[in-house]
Amino acid sequence: MMVVCNSSPLIALLSIKRLDILNKLFKKVIIPEAVYKEVFKAKSISETSKFFQIEQVKDKNLVRLLRMHLDCGESEAIALAIEQGIDRVIIDDKQARKIADKQGLKVIGTLGILMLAKKKQIIKEVRPLILNIMENINFRISERILNKALEFVGEKEV
Repeated sequence: MMVVCNSSPLIALLSIKRLDILNKLFKKVIIPEAVYKEVFKAKSISETSKFFQIEQVKDKNLVRLLRMHLDCGESEAIALAIEQGIDRVIIDDKQARKIADKQGLKVIGTLGILMLAKKKQIIKEVRPLILNIMENINFRISERILNKALEFVGEKEV
């Protein structure tokens, strides 16, 4: 399964040194150039290419339209998924998730990635990882949603 990923899930997983989760869950993780530049400024493409395929969006008009409501990385991620016929995106921002959903894309966020990783036995627990992310990078998620997710994967509430 292929997926296009935005910046915030990459930053979240980098903050806990678990980018490998994406590589274990998906056959190919594609990131737009804008996301690559935002997240991996100091690294070379060869350092990150074992996990990701960096792509340039061709449909600049679609990016411009999306930029009316979203930031550059989110706009490019959605545009790239549409352009390449990839139906899955990893995005955390609520507004971007709504727009991606309206475009017919299946959306998953950082918490969903961790839940899927637990289901596939890549990680043992979601709770310590998501709490670590929240502490490290000011990652925001409502307590209600977090507790619902933890309950779903059989873990205790926060």
